[in-house]
Amino acid sequence: MLNTERFSPKKSMFQIVLQKKLLVFCSVLFVFAIYLSGCVNFDQKTAIKQDGSGSMTVHYWTKMSNVKSSTELGSFSFEEAKAKSNYTSSNTDVKNVKVEEKLGDSTKHVTVELSFKNINDISSAKAFEKIKASWKEGKEGMDFTYFVPKDTSNAGNMGSSDIVLNYEFEFPAEVLKTNGRKDGQKIIYEKKLSDLKNDLEMTATVKSEGKKCGLFGMELPLLVLAGMLVTSAGIRRKNRK
Repeated sequence: MLNTERFSPKKSMFQIVLQKKLLVFCSVLFVFAIYLSGCVNFDQKTAIKQDGSGSMTVHYWTKMSNVKSSTELGSFSFEEAKAKSNYTSSNTDVKNVKVEEKLGDSTKHVTVELSFKNINDISSAKAFEKIKASWKEGKEGMDFTYFVPKDTSNAGNMGSSDIVLNYEFEFPAEVLKTNGRKDGQKIIYEKKLSDLKNDLEMTATVKSEGKKCGLFGMELPLLVLAGMLVTSAGIRRKNRK
């Protein structure tokens, strides 16, 4: 006998409607997850030594309501152990992680203090895996680049122009030129999440500590050597007479 229930039009229609509802629900959850991941304010302060090593303080925060049901927002963790893991690698050593809630404005904050062996290898840590950093000898001094790729999905979110995205870099010597705001031996970038509709490339040329100018560089030793040679030649001529 033919099983008519298997081919019931009503049941098939119900399944189709249910599948559509599930698809819409999953899509809403996905969009909501993307939206929340773009609600994290970010502030990074980095100090770089001549050899490329240095230290960094990363501070990020969001509304407590955004992490009420989960400690994860995109690539950001608001749980101490996971946050430490995200910033730890063979190149980076996390010194301290602090997680705190501020009831005054209902925000949750994470502060990570770390040191690194070489800024060129900063992407070895999961938290920096999309970052490209470069510190190398150039024609005028040490050339620095810190590249953050664009994130159009989060940059286009409602309220992205209110989300802070700040970077500060301190160098071991005078900054000769930069595309950021210069403050002594520091360069500062005060951005918003909406700025990540384009790539963010931060650059600077820093005076090399090994290079000096004028008579305090290579010229002075050469002049002293030349003077010694002239004096020595004069003495030899005099002795011959």
